[in-house]
Amino acid sequence: MAVAAPTPVDLELFLSVDVSGSVDTTEFNLQKLGYVQAFQDAAVQAAIASKPNGVAVALGQWSSAADSPLAVGWTLLTDAASSNAFAAAINAMGRQSSGATCVACGINAAVAELGSNNYVGASVIDVSGDGQDNVVGTAATAAARDAAAALGIKINGLPILTDDPNLGVWYQANVQTATGFTQPAATFADFDQAVKLKIVREIAGDSVPGPLPILGAGVAFGFSRRLRRRITVATLA
Repeated sequence: MAVAAPTPVDLELFLSVDVSGSVDTTEFNLQKLGYVQAFQDAAVQAAIASKPNGVAVALGQWSSAADSPLAVGWTLLTDAASSNAFAAAINAMGRQSSGATCVACGINAAVAELGSNNYVGASVIDVSGDGQDNVVGTAATAAARDAAAALGIKINGLPILTDDPNLGVWYQANVQTATGFTQPAATFADFDQAVKLKIVREIAGDSVPGPLPILGAGVAFGFSRRLRRRITVATLA
């Protein structure tokens, strides 16, 4: 059985959204609205349109109870129309779960999604949340971050500082990869502006991965992550 070749894109972007118990319904809706408005925004749409191969994007929801975090599936964005359609899909999604704050769970789930889609491009995980990992802890969060970085995946953070004014520092130390950045939002009400800035920066200015942390990681990025998911189904004579 022949398998279609993966589609080359300029960026694979996975939006990983906190739905843990500390995020109430109003705050969840503010996060959702922020992403909706971001993909309707003229600056974001212009950044997408500037990419000759487009941007593949998906959105997942994370917490300790998120068994299936993918909420809006992988979509290829190339222009304003496709970006508006993705915004509409986000607007239509419901909340999938609630649970404890497991940032590492969100990172690991995002890595799995990036490793199983049918796109090839620079890979970025966009992690937003309002608290430190209280399930597996800081060390495990950093380990999940490092495992993603070893595969050539960049992680950027969007901490919401409502309950923890030092959360941005924690994200920089334990969530953000060496080639990534952290764009904090002071409150959930400020989330929409922060996410617009962040997505424009990811698409227009920070979409190319920097040097990988270990010798031979280029092989891991170019072969292990891609071929792991595609060699399993070969073309039979």
